[in-house]
Amino acid sequence: MNIDDYTKISHKRYSSINNNQDKKVKYLKTIITKTLLSIILVIIIATYIKIDDDNASLVNKYLFQDSLKFTKINKWYQNKFGSIIPTIKDDSSLVFSENIKENTYTTYKDGVQINYENNKEVALLNGGIVVFTGEKEDYGNVVIIQGNDGIDYTYGNLTNISVNLYDYLEKDTIIGSAKDNYIYLILEKDGKFIKYDEYLQEN
Repeated sequence: MNIDDYTKISHKRYSSINNNQDKKVKYLKTIITKTLLSIILVIIIATYIKIDDDNASLVNKYLFQDSLKFTKINKWYQNKFGSIIPTIKDDSSLVFSENIKENTYTTYKDGVQINYENNKEVALLNGGIVVFTGEKEDYGNVVIIQGNDGIDYTYGNLTNISVNLYDYLEKDTIIGSAKDNYIYLILEKDGKFIKYDEYLQEN
C-alpha cells in the first residue's frame, strides 16, 4: 500500500465524518425551523382573535370544533402537570351537587330546563374547554363546554358569567349564576343529543 492509498482512505473517513455532521446540522435546523414556525403561527392566531370577536368564532369553529378535540390535549396536560386554572367553591350553593338527581326538570327543546331556588351558582357537571360564550336564541346567555368525556355541555339562561373562551375548567367550577330560578342544559355527543334522565342514570 503506497501513500496514495493512505490518502484516499483518510479522505473517505474525513468525508464520512463531514457527512454525519452535515446531517446532524440539517436535522437541528429542521427542528428549529418547525419550532419557530409553530410559535409564529400561535402568535398570528392569537392576534387574529384579538382583532375581532367574529374572528374568535371562526377559529373556534374550524380549529377547535371541526379539526381538533382540544380537551384531549388539556386532559393530557392536566394529568402530567396539574390543573391550569384553580377552581371549585363550596358546593352548598351549587345548582349541580351531590343531590343533582333531586333537582326538578322539564323537557325544553333539545335539552331540559332545570329548576331550583334563587341565587344558585352554576357549576360544571364535568371538566373541559370553553368553546362558546354568548347569546343564543331561546337559550339566553350560554356557555358551551367541550367535556373531557366527549360530551358537549350547553348551559343556558346564565348571568354573571365568569369564564372566558378557551378556558380549561375543572369539574364543579363555577361558570356563572342562574337567571329566573332555572337554567337550560343540553347534552350532545357525536352530533346526537343525550336525554338528561339517561345521563343521570349513567352518572
